Amino acid sequence: MLSPAFRWRHLSLITFALLIAAHSLLAFRTQSAGARGQLLCGGRPARGVLVKLFDEDDGPDPDDELDTVYTDLDGRFEVSGSTMELTNIDPELRIYHDCNLHIPLCKREWVIGIPDKYIASGTLPKKLMNLGSVELEIELEDESRDCIH
Repeated sequence: MLSPAFRWRHLSLITFALLIAAHSLLAFRTQSAGARGQLLCGGRPARGVLVKLFDEDDGPDPDDELDTVYTDLDGRFEVSGSTMELTNIDPELRIYHDCNLHIPLCKREWVIGIPDKYIASGTLPKKLMNLGSVELEIELEDESRDCIH
């Protein structure tokens, strides 16, 4: 049979661990962000372009996909989403397109960071970043190719 001192110590450790876990969960906070815009290719609406909103995470923590849409017939899109993080989120748009690709085996991938002023507390962003009309013919210096997205 276990001694009362051992049981008390064991119960104290479990209680302490539960308090630490609860405190850690309370430190996480829900944050949101979003963006809208219109994508063009050669001056015409870029229809059906894949646009994703991510929270970019460092280290072994994988990036969080917050929203995914395809541009409409006018090349317009709107994405928004939220996630719980201990630190500030790092939202970014990832746009996958084949504008000016003669052999579109893999899409061109544009990554556009969303400034901190568009990050809000809660599940809904208070203000969406407005990209306006963006011409996809432009070649970004740091763009890459993505075959999986």
